[in-house]
Parts: sequence; C-alpha cells; structure tokens
Amino acid sequence: MNSPDKKTRELRHKEQELRKREQESLLRELEAEIDRSVPEYLTSKYEEPDSKVNGKLKRWRRKILAVAQFTGIVIAVVVAVRIATWLATALMVGGIALIAYKMFVEED
Repeated sequence: MNSPDKKTRELRHKEQELRKREQESLLRELEAEIDRSVPEYLTSKYEEPDSKVNGKLKRWRRKILAVAQFTGIVIAVVVAVRIATWLATALMVGGIALIAYKMFVEED
C-alpha cells in the first residue's frame, strides 16, 4: 500500500515541477515578445540621451575642458619662457665672464 501512494506522490510532484517549468518558459517567452514589441524610446524613459539638460551639460563640459586646456598651454608656455630666459641670462653672463677672463686674466 505504501508503494502506490509513494508513486502517486512522486508523479504529482513531477507534474507540479513540469507545470512550474512550463510557466517559467512561457513567462520568459512573453517577456521576450514584450521586449521586442515595445519601441526603444519608450523603454528608456529615465534616460534622456539628447534632452536639453544633457545637451547643455555636454556643452558646458566641452567649454570647461577647452578653457582648462588653454590655461594649461598658457602656463606651460610661461614656464618655458621663464626657463629660457634664465638659461639665456646664464649663457650671456658666462660668455661675458669668459671674454673678460680671456682679455684680462689669461696670460700668453
């Protein structure tokens, strides 16, 4: 008596599992169908790719980047000019000192 009861329960359990799998597969198919049927612009309602706000932010970002680049270039040029000035001054002073040494201190 125990064995037919056990088989019956096992069959019911397998039947329930099979129904559950069928429902899950049907749900997946329905989700896929819904995803295919809904237009792209409706699914991304929280993402505004070309809205005015995002456009303004992008423009401001570009402007800020351009100003930062320009400022960096100006600073680099100023530093390069200062270094070149110091080197030129050192070379001139060294050249004048060498000429003075050759003229007045060095003996033939």
